[in-house]
Amino acid sequence: MVTGYMSADLFLSIAEKAGKDLTVESFQKAAGSFSDSGTLVGDRSEPKGQRESFGCGALVRLKDGKYEVSSPFKCYPPIPFG
Repeated sequence: MVTGYMSADLFLSIAEKAGKDLTVESFQKAAGSFSDSGTLVGDRSEPKGQRESFGCGALVRLKDGKYEVSSPFKCYPPIPFG
């Protein structure tokens, strides 16, 4: 669920940077130099984020009908894709 939320948040953040007259071209231009920090997934940067993961996260698991933290929130070095 958080992945979907943060994907939507990233899209909206880039769209806001692109400006009021949003077009495909203005969105792509804004995405080409986008960065922010302090999000749930840590610092975000595009187009770098297309090749590396964003560095923060946590994991929970369902055990005996209750969610429990299996890996506390922490920031890690980015993981390269491919």
